[in-house]
Amino acid sequence: MKSRLSFLSLFPLGFVALTPPVCPQIGAASVSAQPSLHILGQWKLSEAGSWGHLNFDEKSNRLYIPRTGYVAVLDAGSGEEVGKVTGFADARAVALDDKGKFGYATDMLPADVGYVRVFDRSTYRIVASIAVGRVPSAVIFDPVTKTVFAFSTSARNAAVIDPATNTVVKTLALPGKPHLALTDGRGSIYVSFRGIGKLARIDTATRSITATWPTDPCAEFHGLTFDAGHRLLLGSCYPRQLIAISADTGQVTDAGQSPADALDLAYDAERRLLLSGSMSGVLSVYRQETPEKYAVEEKLPTALRAGTLTVDSATGRVFLVTCDFGPAPVSGPGMEEQEGRLMPLPNTFRVIVAGK
Repeated sequence: MKSRLSFLSLFPLGFVALTPPVCPQIGAASVSAQPSLHILGQWKLSEAGSWGHLNFDEKSNRLYIPRTGYVAVLDAGSGEEVGKVTGFADARAVALDDKGKFGYATDMLPADVGYVRVFDRSTYRIVASIAVGRVPSAVIFDPVTKTVFAFSTSARNAAVIDPATNTVVKTLALPGKPHLALTDGRGSIYVSFRGIGKLARIDTATRSITATWPTDPCAEFHGLTFDAGHRLLLGSCYPRQLIAISADTGQVTDAGQSPADALDLAYDAERRLLLSGSMSGVLSVYRQETPEKYAVEEKLPTALRAGTLTVDSATGRVFLVTCDFGPAPVSGPGMEEQEGRLMPLPNTFRVIVAGK
């Protein structure tokens, strides 16, 4: 599940005003004496541009990657790009139905409206475009009600979409700007907000908020994932906090420490490992000591800005994405202020695969 919004908050419109730090070499030795993961390979995609949250579908063994202008679909066995869903301005996140037929991707436009693009997963063609609130971000397919929830950051709401008609059947007001969202698969969706230290639980049947919980000491999550077996949300936040939240009561427990530059989180249920990507290019692997406590098992160097990730729990493989950045071409008035900006370079976007 996992994490585009964190990336976009750091790199608006594909630019970032940062001086890049030294990048660890891919495949360099882990800090663990007996590393459980190493780099298995890399898959390159030619187009430049930013990216969003990854979505791995275990049933089809497909990896969905929202990109600037399209959604890439990769065979997770070979790394081959088997499909490309075009027709986007800026794809942000992808949700998949439980029948293997349709995907739902949020699309941000430089306008007062955003869209959810519905695409056929066999033909990779858009079959419907549904107007939702401005700056749509997270999108969730609920397997209980068979509805889609699309969260709009600027509009501070969630659009409830009926896939049978591809129309918005309700707009749910939210207490803040939605950031990250996930489902428990049992009829509840959990959404975090930017900067207000709250988490809301949505009942998908009544399409209403049934609880709003404080997330102190976390004001805003960098990564958020779900341990279904123990019904715990696991989140990382600034400065170096890792917390566990009960999906039923909202009780917060200190679960450990996370890197200061942490981004996406993913939970490997088969191995009971928590995986955290980072801006500095280090994959942190946490071992579960108790359901609410995690300790660092190893730190695997990957690549600079490889903070967006997802995991295939069946095989233990971790998929991360990144690309190289270089100076943006500038000219005209104000060019001095723009000279420090970086932009994604062509032919450098890649998927890094880690595993045993």
